Amino acid sequence: MGRTVFGRMMASAIALTGAAYAQETTIAAADEADVTQRSDAASSSSDRVVYEAAFFSQFSPQNAMDMVRQTPGFSLDGGDDRRGFSGAVGNLLIDGLRPSTKSQSLSAILSRIPVDQVVRLEVLRGAAIAGDASGQSVLLNVVRTPTAGSGVWEAGFEYGSTPHVAPRGEASYSGRNGQFEYGVGMSLFTQHRALGGWQRREDASGTPTLYVDTPSPRNYREGDLNGNFAMPLWGGRLSTNARYDQWRFHADSSYERTLPSGAPHSFLLSDYTERGGGLEVGLNYDRSFGPWNVEMVGLINRRRYESDEIATARDDAGAVTDVVVPDLVRDTGETILRSAVSRTLGVHSVEFGGEGAFNTLDQEFSLTVDDGSGPTTIPIPNSNVLVEEERAEFFGVHTWRPTDRWSLESRVAWETSTLNFSGDANQSVELSFWKPSVQLTRTIGENNQVRFRLYRDVGQLDFDDFVSAVSVSDDRINGGNPDLAPETSWRAEAGMDWRFGEAALGLTLRHSRISDVADVVLVTAQVPDPCGGAGEPVCQTVRFDAPGNIGDGEETRLDLNFSTPLNFLLPGARVTIEGMLRESNVNDPVTGRDRTISFRPESQIEVEFRQDISSLRMAWGVSVFKQGEFQAYRFNEIDTNEEGPWIDAFIETTALPNNMRLRAWAANIAPGTINRDRRFFAPDRTGPFERRDLRQRSFDTAPWLIVELSGRF
Repeated sequence: MGRTVFGRMMASAIALTGAAYAQETTIAAADEADVTQRSDAASSSSDRVVYEAAFFSQFSPQNAMDMVRQTPGFSLDGGDDRRGFSGAVGNLLIDGLRPSTKSQSLSAILSRIPVDQVVRLEVLRGAAIAGDASGQSVLLNVVRTPTAGSGVWEAGFEYGSTPHVAPRGEASYSGRNGQFEYGVGMSLFTQHRALGGWQRREDASGTPTLYVDTPSPRNYREGDLNGNFAMPLWGGRLSTNARYDQWRFHADSSYERTLPSGAPHSFLLSDYTERGGGLEVGLNYDRSFGPWNVEMVGLINRRRYESDEIATARDDAGAVTDVVVPDLVRDTGETILRSAVSRTLGVHSVEFGGEGAFNTLDQEFSLTVDDGSGPTTIPIPNSNVLVEEERAEFFGVHTWRPTDRWSLESRVAWETSTLNFSGDANQSVELSFWKPSVQLTRTIGENNQVRFRLYRDVGQLDFDDFVSAVSVSDDRINGGNPDLAPETSWRAEAGMDWRFGEAALGLTLRHSRISDVADVVLVTAQVPDPCGGAGEPVCQTVRFDAPGNIGDGEETRLDLNFSTPLNFLLPGARVTIEGMLRESNVNDPVTGRDRTISFRPESQIEVEFRQDISSLRMAWGVSVFKQGEFQAYRFNEIDTNEEGPWIDAFIETTALPNNMRLRAWAANIAPGTINRDRRFFAPDRTGPFERRDLRQRSFDTAPWLIVELSGRF
């Protein structure tokens, strides 16, 4: 329930699903015999494990998301944060096709599908997903009824550590008759929380030099409008969806510094606001030409992000010493067109296609400081930049299935892009990569599989890494680096998907040999300074960290997903465990010694327990989330972060009129903490240890209460 700090603070509002369609799946759903819900838990083939809607009735679901949460051995994955459509689309299909959207979360899409519109869920593996654009090893397909006309609604509130009650709610309605479909929806999400904490600064000997109290009340709100429409067109089917959203985050953070003696030292008050939003429109067209199936996807996404802050510093007597005002406006755009053709030739199938994209980022940033003599603009390198990218990818896939138990998928793709920078940075960069892949899958028994995969992966650049900003509370430039290149790796992967009764176990072990490891590097810049005066336009050298490449490295990662009923202990009980262990290694460019790669947590685990008591029409459960340490190796600092455990408990009942459900959470009952340990060296990490900054944050109230009432109409 608590993925990251910002995930807990600024959870996305629910969005409406885009239309999705596949001929074979829709035809199957239209078959009355197939629509009839069977009483057995699951039916299987070598590449497809089927859970009929009746299997989920024990959990009293309201929507498709409630069903997906209880699907054994499956974890919803929204995909990597990549440019383009491939690799960023996650592991969800609806009626055989992906929703043509990137701004809507998969959980949001599923929450918009009423449970009475779901026929079955299909876990797809092996040859059933060969050639899929996402590169996922397991997909989930939601098969819906051929006709529908129903809606879902939810209303609730959160009451936490502030005197405010934060309302939330959503409502949507969707109708469908064969290939005609429509849907509309809206949602509102608000949150009021206080994330307090403390800091302690120590010198090299461990003696405290400063104590800091850091109260931070904050609030967040987000709303969206969304809709979709689909219809037959030119012998095929056109589906469209659109979403418009706006959000705002505000925090009043203060830093009250005192000396070890208890005497006041200084005070910093930060009035910080972020806001943003955007519009996304997606199109999907599908048609068959004889034995060939054609799919085309178009996506337009335009977003704006703004942040402004007024940070006021005072001395021990309360007199203002500095007023720092960073102001940032960032506009981003993504336009994608993707097309693919495929056909089956006996035990062989082939697919060819391509994708083109035009991506932009335009940032304007200013930093002014007033020390009492008037505002002065401080130049920050690479902070006012326009980035434009033209990107193309072409691919071909061949799948061979000689028997029902073996399948072999081979794939090759070629990616090319041109990046143009203007503003503070003026340069052009040409990139191109080959991305081959081969995967062998073996079915064991009726529904167990093992797989082996060897492939080359190319990490997609985050445009935010090209531009600089400033963190006032950390007294640091978060640098941008136009010279950052994509990280590439050769990966060997072995996995298994094992199912026994209503239990499931998934394991994936992957080893990567990485080139051009993406980490942080030292950037040195000469910047104008007002102190230089006439004839001295440059008088200072600025050193800061920015994303960059630091050479070759390795990473080994193990992922686990295990789900099993616990009826032998408690009737109707189930436990789900998702975990990750990671070990990485790279040679440090500053010290010359081996270390872990920055920003990669060493471990992560989430355990969920749920018991459904059918006779009382109620359920209860507990979830625990914990993330292990990760480091950022800056040129003069080792920054270590860790969070959790986050523990939530819930109870729900459906013993209400009209099949409504009432659910209440006690969130963060532990309470969890966010820990940070910053160790500084001078003049860099090759020099002696200089000082330490310890920080801990936790929510002022533990637990806080969330109540939601939901139903269908």
